[in-house]
Amino acid sequence: MNHAGHEVSRGRRLASALCGMLGILLILLALLLGYATRSVFNERGFAQRIADSFEDPRFATFVAEKIADKLIDARPDLVGVRPVLIGLGRSLVSSPPFRAAVRRSARAMHHAMLSGSGDEIVLTVQDLGALLRSTLETQPALAKRVPPAVYTALGSLGALRGGELAMRIVRIGNRMRVAAFALLLLGIVLCAVGAALSGDRRRAIVRLGAGLAALALVLGITARFGGDIVALFARDDLAPPLAGFAGAFLRGLMPWAAGLGFAGLVLSAASASLLERVALARWSAGVRRWMFGHQPLMRMRLARGLLGALAGAALLFWPLQSLTLAGWFAGLVVTFSGLREGFAAALHLLPEIEKRARPADRPRVRRRAIALVTGIAILLIGGAMWMMYRSTEVTVAPATLTACNGSAALCDRTLDQVIFPTSHNSMGGADDPGWMFPNQDAGIRRQLEDGVRGFLIDVHYGVPVGDKVKTELEDEKAAMAKYEAALGPEGMAAVIRIRDRLAGQKHGARGVYMCHGFCELGALAFVPMLREVRDFLTANPGEVVIFVIQDEGVTPQDVELCFRESGLLDFVYRGPARPPWPTLREMVESDQRVLVMGENVTAGVDWYHPAFEVLQETPYSFRDTLDFSNRPNRGGKGGSLLLMNHWIESTPMPKPSNAAVANSRRKLLERIRAFRRERGRVPNLVAVDFYGVGDLIPVVRELNEKGSIPAPLPAKRR
Repeated sequence: MNHAGHEVSRGRRLASALCGMLGILLILLALLLGYATRSVFNERGFAQRIADSFEDPRFATFVAEKIADKLIDARPDLVGVRPVLIGLGRSLVSSPPFRAAVRRSARAMHHAMLSGSGDEIVLTVQDLGALLRSTLETQPALAKRVPPAVYTALGSLGALRGGELAMRIVRIGNRMRVAAFALLLLGIVLCAVGAALSGDRRRAIVRLGAGLAALALVLGITARFGGDIVALFARDDLAPPLAGFAGAFLRGLMPWAAGLGFAGLVLSAASASLLERVALARWSAGVRRWMFGHQPLMRMRLARGLLGALAGAALLFWPLQSLTLAGWFAGLVVTFSGLREGFAAALHLLPEIEKRARPADRPRVRRRAIALVTGIAILLIGGAMWMMYRSTEVTVAPATLTACNGSAALCDRTLDQVIFPTSHNSMGGADDPGWMFPNQDAGIRRQLEDGVRGFLIDVHYGVPVGDKVKTELEDEKAAMAKYEAALGPEGMAAVIRIRDRLAGQKHGARGVYMCHGFCELGALAFVPMLREVRDFLTANPGEVVIFVIQDEGVTPQDVELCFRESGLLDFVYRGPARPPWPTLREMVESDQRVLVMGENVTAGVDWYHPAFEVLQETPYSFRDTLDFSNRPNRGGKGGSLLLMNHWIESTPMPKPSNAAVANSRRKLLERIRAFRRERGRVPNLVAVDFYGVGDLIPVVRELNEKGSIPAPLPAKRR
């Protein structure tokens, strides 16, 4: 009978140990899968960790060398300047704009991998070219040494093959997201069963907590040194970049290791506080005796010697790493001791715990003590789990985002709290020799560089005829009368002369052009301009812009096609075009930095918003500054963004002299103050002619920085 009872006891102990170990392993697996879900299978997390890998010099140098080699493959004569190309590559990949472009490409790759369409992954040639030009502008000495052929070679770079294995892993992992929660629950249940089967439940819980803390130590080692460990199994030439790349993904495990370790220590210490005694001093004395005392068993002496030799070698060859591990272990022991003392003190805060409690009351007192310890432990473990969960909420490179639209003050303001300096008829620049009656000093690329962030543009269908573009008027019958009135006799006469000259000549393919009224008076292809905007945004990852498109006959689908062909589609804002608007920081971090509106037809393209459902504007046909009015015009009072049209009409030829008056600091502030008085807030888009004449950019910058309207200027003496 005693023998049978002994066997049952042994069986229970074995089952208890197996359940406990399996439960701990399942909890670990659940946490690893949870971390992978938020950092690998999550699109933003994956993209951010890919970008973070470029902060490691080993990986950055590897990528710089690959870029140089690709350039040389495309143009073998560049082999003589390979060191220069590598230096250029290092400057390129260490820049915040490059990492922003990497995040964008990585998100696209992640989406393609999960959808099964991503056999190739590239940082687009367009991005590389734009970033290269931007880098060289800041390093003139290096620019002089880079041959012009580099730009041509960039255009020849093909796509880089993505890893099919990585694609399979991501797809499988994505399907297993639900498993993390189930594994965690199962692991907790198995640990509870293991404790219940044990003859001494409290000591079993102490052991379970210690097991979790030990696994947390392993996780911490993986997070801190995992990249270097992975590199040990790679080829010599791939070891450094692989260490940097793997390290970027594994570093995020550190908060999870800390959370798991803390939870294990709390569990262990809480249970230990209910025991009569946990002899830490006796345990440590036993460890010292085993390590340094007399040991009669030779196999134990051999084990001790090997352990000592390994510890000494580690201190010799990896001193910092060894001291780090020793510090972590000591930290676990000290934390356990502190938590146990804290729990023990908490128990004695109950008056009934005192020894003078009656024997009959002691079971009830004990239950209350256990409930108190359990409640505190649950709160602490819950806090640790919450911190682990929060640690992998992805915030995209906050350290690199120092300014939005040129000012740190704007990053945390919503879009409708920011003023955008805006150009009217933005496409008509005086620096384009073929453009008659321009409204602006320069084209859109120069406007971007000078600080303009809002663009009012007109798009039409046109066909190239020689060096001119002929407007497809059959698409614009409804607009003809408006254009004839706007252009006046001189403008209409010029259009007729040019159209007559184009008659009978060979036509090219129809396309979308930016023109004001008639493409015969000046036309620029839409796609190249959008491509220039894309290049600017790639090189300046903190900038947000707004487009209001006067679409004259151009369908929303063709507008979308132009954005897609130019690559600017990657940057369009896809959220709802109404309050609550995102902050500029949120738009930058999601890389949705281009709000696009159309004046006429926008149906069928979700990111192409009806302008006058989003905007409310002022009138725009002013012949004198005395005529300026802030009364509602198109859009009524319904839109959440406000457009202030602020130019003097002088059909058919806009005049810089008028802009000098309208765009003066005094006149701008006077109008904006009146606008706020009458409409209740300042405008979001201040649209002018000849943005470079007068004070538009400085005035808007001042208003944005201060967040308010400056005091009125003193009147001029007469």
